[in-house]
Amino acid sequence: MKQLLTGLLILVSLQWAFADSGIQFFKGTMAEAQALAAKEHKIIFMDAYTSWCGPCKRMAKDVFSDAEVGKFFNKHFINIKVDMEKGEGPRLAGKYRVNSYPTLLFLDEKGEVVHAAKGGRPADQFLGLGKVALSKNDKSGEYAQQYEEGKRDPDFLRAYAYALLNSAKPNLKIANEYIRTQDDFSSKENLEFLFDFANEADSKIFELAVENKEAIIQLKSAETFKEKLKSACNETINKAIEYKVADLLDEAKLKMKTADPKYAKEYALYADIKYAAGTEDITAFTKLSDKYLKKYAKKDAQTLHQYARSVLMQTNDAKLLETAEKWASQATSIDYKAEYLRTHSAILEKLGRAEEAQKVNAKANELGGKQSKTPALGH
Repeated sequence: MKQLLTGLLILVSLQWAFADSGIQFFKGTMAEAQALAAKEHKIIFMDAYTSWCGPCKRMAKDVFSDAEVGKFFNKHFINIKVDMEKGEGPRLAGKYRVNSYPTLLFLDEKGEVVHAAKGGRPADQFLGLGKVALSKNDKSGEYAQQYEEGKRDPDFLRAYAYALLNSAKPNLKIANEYIRTQDDFSSKENLEFLFDFANEADSKIFELAVENKEAIIQLKSAETFKEKLKSACNETINKAIEYKVADLLDEAKLKMKTADPKYAKEYALYADIKYAAGTEDITAFTKLSDKYLKKYAKKDAQTLHQYARSVLMQTNDAKLLETAEKWASQATSIDYKAEYLRTHSAILEKLGRAEEAQKVNAKANELGGKQSKTPALGH
């Protein structure tokens, strides 16, 4: 099931651009990044690198591009890359005593170091580094004590909600308490709050964000707001999967229909695919995926290939594999890549069509692939 969910996560990044499938780096100066961090109540992640650093290049290629890394870092940090030998790099290198690369710095809005590490690391360890940085910047404990003592004024509740959000802790209870103190949501401060806390479709804050859609779009952008809607609906689907409550799936689709009617049909189909993947229903996943691909991605080789690969890794059912073989064949007819050919070959092999599999794999090898065998299938 892990491969199927991983495949679906990649598809999310390809089809719905929730987070560009990796870290989004801020294009601006450090001073501008600090101002944005203060505005968005976040800390800064700075990748201190050089153009000649090998580990830096590997981090950029293999770690910063990772979908899970992108989702976490885009949500919790203002991310910035600084070449230590260009522009303001030498000044920052001196200020933060950077003498090896990459140096991974986590800074507060004042530019003070919250956490730091040197050297490259794989995605899972890098995620752990980010979580440690959040914990070191966690101010929610101070607010929790004051809350227990009875403090409830709006400014306090707002600050407490952001402290929880920025520490990746449950925050909806306190955010809702703040919302209940407000009668007017037209102020910039409250519109920002609605946007920042509309993280689940099955919430009052999400509904208020949709009600104030036009004002938030003026403040952010139509595309940014649309991405927020999709992310919130996805979180509700994740809960539907985790708690096995299909009603939450229906609620996510309904909320998207209210929020973005033009996109509702496509999202509803995507939602069903995501739910089928999460509940390990490979038959429903394949059937729904076939419908989606015919309607929305019949000329998208990368997406066709990824769906085919997901089915390949999850089943030996001939009927389902035949559907996946069709997608794989379409992918190679659109974009003749060795990777796509090898997936096609592996599906043919599972279907018992050994001679065809060998011919397709030979074509993959002709394109420069070094391996003479099809990918391991885990059986």
